[in-house]
Amino acid sequence: MLKIVSLDIVDLITFPSGILFVLKEAPTETSVKVSFYSFDLATKSIASVTKNAYLLSKFGPSFAPIAKQLGDYVSCDTAKLWNGQIFIIYSTGEMGIFDEHGGLIRTGDLFYRDAPARDVATDNNYIWSVVPDRNLIIKYSLLQNRVVMRIGGDNMTTFSTPVAVEEYDGCLYVCCKDTCKIKRVRLSDFSVDEYKEFDEPVFKYLRVGNEEFVVLESGVYML
Repeated sequence: MLKIVSLDIVDLITFPSGILFVLKEAPTETSVKVSFYSFDLATKSIASVTKNAYLLSKFGPSFAPIAKQLGDYVSCDTAKLWNGQIFIIYSTGEMGIFDEHGGLIRTGDLFYRDAPARDVATDNNYIWSVVPDRNLIIKYSLLQNRVVMRIGGDNMTTFSTPVAVEEYDGCLYVCCKDTCKIKRVRLSDFSVDEYKEFDEPVFKYLRVGNEEFVVLESGVYML
């Protein structure tokens, strides 16, 4: 594995030629400052990027009104929906949907058995999220506005504190912090197997082309 950075990462997203990440700088008495950087796959180098470059990659062309309404645009996870809308969710379970022009069209909270959901992966007109406090993942219908499926549970060993989920090639990849594993869920039959295991907690998994990235407790790595 190639370690990219070991500083305090507060967000990590993909862009066509690599990844963008947000670093927390030394806080002041009144605020916490962040800086934006890219890691380019072609050059294997890190460079500073503008806030707008980060926002464009995260929210799309209508990033300005979305970021203005959110205020805290770093802490949320996002996904582009099948209809061009943008879905956002915070670790508190607070969620929202913005139209293609950046207008807020739905707000609410996504909970399962009184526990907040977090992170998001798209599946046609559904989204998948993890529920760390219940050791499970949920499938949420955007059209019906309700949870239609869950995998795992309190008394099951399928997932252990799942904290992030991504979808690639018809499979979900679920990062389980407590077992230091990435579990793979095949959407064709919802079977679950172990994809990767690490020596420390894993918090995020991303792909850019054929390259894979993870956020571990000690930093960001390219596999």
